[in-house]
Amino acid sequence: MKKLNLGSGPSGLNSWINLDYGMLPFLNKWPFLMQIAVKCGFVGKNYIKKWPKIRLKNIENRLPINDKSVDYIYCSHVIEHFERWKAIKILQECRRVLKNDGLIRIIVPDLAWAIKNYKNAKNFNNHFFGYEKDKRYRFSMFIRGHQWMYDRDEMNGLLREVGFKNIKFLEYHKGKCKDIKKLDLAQYKGNSLFVEASN
Repeated sequence: MKKLNLGSGPSGLNSWINLDYGMLPFLNKWPFLMQIAVKCGFVGKNYIKKWPKIRLKNIENRLPINDKSVDYIYCSHVIEHFERWKAIKILQECRRVLKNDGLIRIIVPDLAWAIKNYKNAKNFNNHFFGYEKDKRYRFSMFIRGHQWMYDRDEMNGLLREVGFKNIKFLEYHKGKCKDIKKLDLAQYKGNSLFVEASN
């Protein structure tokens, strides 16, 4: 069984193929550099932890995986960091590598939740942009902000445009994807869309 985690970050599992790219996964390869980055205020302390084995790979490009060879794809809080046209390209690659009976699970921030639970501009903007944009974070160069936000209709339309079928909106820890009780993060419960689809 082949399981692929796109943009896994520090929360991936070693039993999956974890692909990630950027300054944080790069620093993870050299823990002493990560500690220096934290000490200098470039990244938060929460990144000093044991990361899973990660292949540094920009998922905007062709995935280093054979056609129709993957059983499960997991992609949590990643797609929103790309322009919509790039998200289409990434999901087309997912369809290419996913077996005919394979399954993809995608989690993204829920724009409808953010609007419904509006408290103030600061709270909304942090959710919308993906980080505390109002602060002069030196580490903002280390993270990619949100480029496109999704509600149910937008996510459903995106997946159908790419060619996915059997689209189901689920909840935290609910679904057919393997290991979701280990992969789904509690911080996304209630404020994110959890969706599974197949070819």
